[in-house]
Amino acid sequence: MGLDFIRKAAKSFKKGLDESRIELGTPTLFASEPASSPRTYVARISDEVVLVSGEELGARRLGTGKIVLMRGMDVVGELQAPPSELVEALQKSHNEACGSVVEVHDVANTAEIALC
Repeated sequence: MGLDFIRKAAKSFKKGLDESRIELGTPTLFASEPASSPRTYVARISDEVVLVSGEELGARRLGTGKIVLMRGMDVVGELQAPPSELVEALQKSHNEACGSVVEVHDVANTAEIALC
């Protein structure tokens, strides 16, 4: 009774390496993919305009180097001090680009915009 009872009641012993054999065999175990996120620009939101994260907007470069954000034909914001690389890129793309709202900061009345 003693030895039979112990064999039935006790769990069988398994090596820890055997339990992780499948995980060790996966090709992505030690390969880390770098996370990539688009560069964002700070835009001042116009008064009485509500933006939502993920919303698609248009960007237009005006003749003075000023970049405005548009929802349809309405101006909803303006990029604050756009870098010269962005101004040049917009000039090469006929002064127009598309973008999306990444995050809205209601207290500061600004939004982070990613342009493509």
